[in-house]
Amino acid sequence: MFMVNYNNLSILGSTTFLSLLDELGFNNILNSTEKFNHDQKIPINVLFIEKLNSREIKNYLTQDVPTIILLKDKDYIKKKKLILLNFHVSLILPIEILSFKEVLNILATKYSFFKKSRIFIKNYEIDSNERSIKNQKIKVKLTEKELELILTLNNKSGLDKSSLLRSIWKHSFDLDTHTLETHLYRLRKKIYKYFKDKNFIIEKNSLYYLKN
Repeated sequence: MFMVNYNNLSILGSTTFLSLLDELGFNNILNSTEKFNHDQKIPINVLFIEKLNSREIKNYLTQDVPTIILLKDKDYIKKKKLILLNFHVSLILPIEILSFKEVLNILATKYSFFKKSRIFIKNYEIDSNERSIKNQKIKVKLTEKELELILTLNNKSGLDKSSLLRSIWKHSFDLDTHTLETHLYRLRKKIYKYFKDKNFIIEKNSLYYLKN
């Protein structure tokens, strides 16, 4: 297997593709694209998949890296029973250089948005884009307010009820706290039901915390 790097691209399976990019001034094309510059630190694999062996293909398709697959046989992926993930894109050769650039733009932007939407709290992965919480293989949907509660408590060292109301519901401190208590109860109940975690949110001295 042979690999060359070009900016943030790792090109696998072709030594001539790099020369082609240079000849076409592809670096200048990328630099003229504001969106791609914004995301250009994101590594992207470019696989000439028909030139790679099965072991190499499996290795690169299981990485958490956006990947463009270039191939001549449109049925190759189906024949080899390959599984493509969310950030895998297949293109049939030959391709236009501007079309290739546009795919890079879209892939980098989507991947960047996806990464920014995920945060890790304790042993959990929170996805604010799809409003979910995950621990190992168990994923549970969150309501909008449940997500806001988690994110708000995660950014603070401890909040009382009035502060939570102001942060999430924009209520003043003298309003009824029943709504907050109801949401806290339901969130705690959900976390315990699916993850058996009694201490996800703890209360101490009238302050609420996410326990580390």
